[in-house]
Amino acid sequence: MIIDMHYHLDERMETMDRLLTQMDRHRIDRVALIAQVVDPFHVEGVAERLAHLVRNMLRGFWRRLGLLAYESTVTKSGKFSILGKTYPIYELPDNRIVADAIKTHPDRFYGWFFINPAKQDAVAALEKNLETPGWIGAKCHPFWHRYPISRLDDAAALCSQRGLPLLIHLGGKKENGDFKYLPDRHPNLKIIYAHAGVPHYQHLWDHIKTKKNVTIDLSSPYLDEPLRRAAVSALGPEKCLYGSDGPFGYPAADDHGYDHGAIMDEINRLPISTKDKEGILGKNFKDLAGL
Repeated sequence: MIIDMHYHLDERMETMDRLLTQMDRHRIDRVALIAQVVDPFHVEGVAERLAHLVRNMLRGFWRRLGLLAYESTVTKSGKFSILGKTYPIYELPDNRIVADAIKTHPDRFYGWFFINPAKQDAVAALEKNLETPGWIGAKCHPFWHRYPISRLDDAAALCSQRGLPLLIHLGGKKENGDFKYLPDRHPNLKIIYAHAGVPHYQHLWDHIKTKKNVTIDLSSPYLDEPLRRAAVSALGPEKCLYGSDGPFGYPAADDHGYDHGAIMDEINRLPISTKDKEGILGKNFKDLAGL
C-alpha cells in the first residue's frame, strides 16, 4: 500500500481530477491532504538552485548562514518570500476544503487538521473536528505562523491522549525550531517532523534516533536525493515516511504539472530491502497513524 502522507490540496495548482488520475497512474492508494497555507508559487529554475544552495549551507560549515537564509523566507509582515516575490501566508488555513475532499472521496483521502495556536483555540478546534471520520491528526507550522513550539503544548497533550500524530514544520530559531521540546514534554506523542526535520537535519536526526514515537517525512523540494539517502541512513527506514509536499516543486515532463512519481522513484532507488521500501512508502505511516 502506497500512502502519500503530506500533500497540500490546492486546485489552483493541481485540480482534483488530475490528482486522482496521477494517483492511479503511480499506484498511490491514499493521500493525506493538508489545507492551503499560502498563495500558489513554484520552485523551479533560479529558485530551485537557491534551495540547493541553502540545503548545502544547512548541512555544512555555513549552517548559521543557512539558518538565516531559511528564516529570511518569511517577511516581518508574515509573507513567504522567494527571489523578491512575496506570497500571503494564511493564518487560519481553511480545513473545510480538505473535509469536503474526504467526504467526497473517503476511499482515497485522509486529512490533516491544520491548527495555529497563535490565532485560535487549537484544542477546541481539534476536539470539535477530529471525531469526524477521515481526519488522522493535526498539522502545524510554527515557522510560517511564527510562534514558539511551547504554544503547541495543549494540542500536543490532546493528540498524545488520543494517539493521534502531530505533523510539524519547524523554524530555524530557538523558539520556533526547538525539536527537543515536545518529545521531552510528551514522550508518548507521535511526532512527525516534516521534510526530514528541515532546517536542522543531522542535528535533529541525532536527537530523535532513540525517540520511539518521533519520525520524519521525506517530502518536499527542501530535500534532494542525497539528503533523503542521508536521512534514511542516519535514522533507519523504519523512522522515515513517504510524502510529496505536492504540488510544490518536481514539475512533470509531460504537462508541467506536479510529478507524483519523482520522490517515489528516489525511494525505490535506495540501497535497502524491498520490505524497507514498502515500509517507507506506506506501511510505516499506516502503523503510526493506526489506519
